[in-house]
Amino acid sequence: MNREDLYQGFQGVDDDILERSEQVVSVPMPIRRRLPVALVAALLALLLMGAGVITVIYGDNIQNWFAHYFSTVTGQEMSEGHKSLIDHLSQDIRLSQTVGETTVTVDSVTVGDTVFYLLLRVEGITFKPGHQYNFDKVFVDVSSDLPEGIGTMGGYSLQFQGLDGDGAALMLMEFSTSTGENFMVGTTPWNIHLVLENLIRDPWFDRHKMITEGIWEFDFSIERQPTEPVSLPDTEVRVMNRWTGEEELAMITDIELTSTGIGFRYDFEEGTLAIERNLEVILTNGERILYGGGGDVPTEDGTKLICAYHWMIPVNLSEVEAVRIGDVEIPVR
Repeated sequence: MNREDLYQGFQGVDDDILERSEQVVSVPMPIRRRLPVALVAALLALLLMGAGVITVIYGDNIQNWFAHYFSTVTGQEMSEGHKSLIDHLSQDIRLSQTVGETTVTVDSVTVGDTVFYLLLRVEGITFKPGHQYNFDKVFVDVSSDLPEGIGTMGGYSLQFQGLDGDGAALMLMEFSTSTGENFMVGTTPWNIHLVLENLIRDPWFDRHKMITEGIWEFDFSIERQPTEPVSLPDTEVRVMNRWTGEEELAMITDIELTSTGIGFRYDFEEGTLAIERNLEVILTNGERILYGGGGDVPTEDGTKLICAYHWMIPVNLSEVEAVRIGDVEIPVR
């Protein structure tokens, strides 16, 4: 079995495994939370190929992390245009707190229209290769200036990504959101309050081990980095209905593709659709980048769902050939 087999095969990974890898989000607005984590599936695939694959990751910011991850997933180097795009979307934060011997640094962030990817670095102690590390409790409060009364969906995942060249543990947080008004959620800064409690080893297992007991707390703001969307034609697709378990045809409308994700609408009358099971962006070199998470918010009249999904890795739109939604590939160029 090669890298592509593992990468694609984990799209059917048991939902219980994915749910145990997620954390609960707190946002100061009503939430409809559904954050499937394809990123976890790819990470599990890497683990099956051997712990040594992810034990050393070189680089000192999130741009280098994405270049490494793109190479791991696709087997190809990221283009200079792709690197420039991620560099444009990224910001340094570099806030650190130390509890005992353990220092947690909120290192850097890549920001899109409806998502941000936050790189955390944990150091000061010796991490053992072949183990997973995370925090026992995580609280994240994300606020921005939105008009009163607009419903908001929000959700996040926090995943251990291995060790860097200095032996520090790297963790990646993905937070995504959208509103009940439209796919885009504005350009005002996000104000983040992040609390991490108790560093533990092997959090997915019943016998997890406490590494450092304590609380790391951070407050910071990140600037939004909207990109110009590409509008795609309304498209009829065949997807599974979550409520009935049956496949059905659905008309997807108002499709907007950006470097970090995709948004669209469909009728809500017949139930929610498992669109994310077949949602990916296809690059001109033939590689495919899957969705990393997202969800939907009903419109005020309850007749449609506004969906917002983000890619596992931000993409350079000039290198995108098509988008796959359900059973249909929609050409982009």
